[in-house]
Amino acid sequence: MSPGIGMPELLVVLVLALVVVGPQQLPVMMRKVGQMMAQARAMAKDFQNSFEEIGRETEMSELRREIEALKQANPINQIHGELDKTARSVQDDDIRALKLKHVAADQAAADAAKAAKLAALEAGAADDTGGTPDEWADTPDDAPDRTSAATASPAPADTIKGR
Repeated sequence: MSPGIGMPELLVVLVLALVVVGPQQLPVMMRKVGQMMAQARAMAKDFQNSFEEIGRETEMSELRREIEALKQANPINQIHGELDKTARSVQDDDIRALKLKHVAADQAAADAAKAAKLAALEAGAADDTGGTPDEWADTPDDAPDRTSAATASPAPADTIKGR
């Protein structure tokens, strides 16, 4: 049940060819049949080679993609990236801490200056003189005028109201 041609079938084909073609043309015809078989085998081999080549190219392209994926997923590169991120965040944290220290120092200096002014004002109020002229120069412009009660002259109500 194999599809191949056995010896009995080959003998039948040869006898038929001998009868149809004749004994003189039989060697020429067999040579042509052999050449056609060789061409058919060469075409089949080329066809098979082209499929194998396509398969190799496909396999190579898949391997190239896998290699590129491995290169991109290189754990060393990932570790370098994570280390760089961590270093940047540590630097940012250090900068924030320094800024907070400076802000706290500035706030402490401002609080100390306010406490000193308040102490000077309280000391001046205790003297009932309103402080010294040096202390008045340190006060802001919107602070009330510090003149002693003895030197201040009360303004008449008419001049204040503009009459």
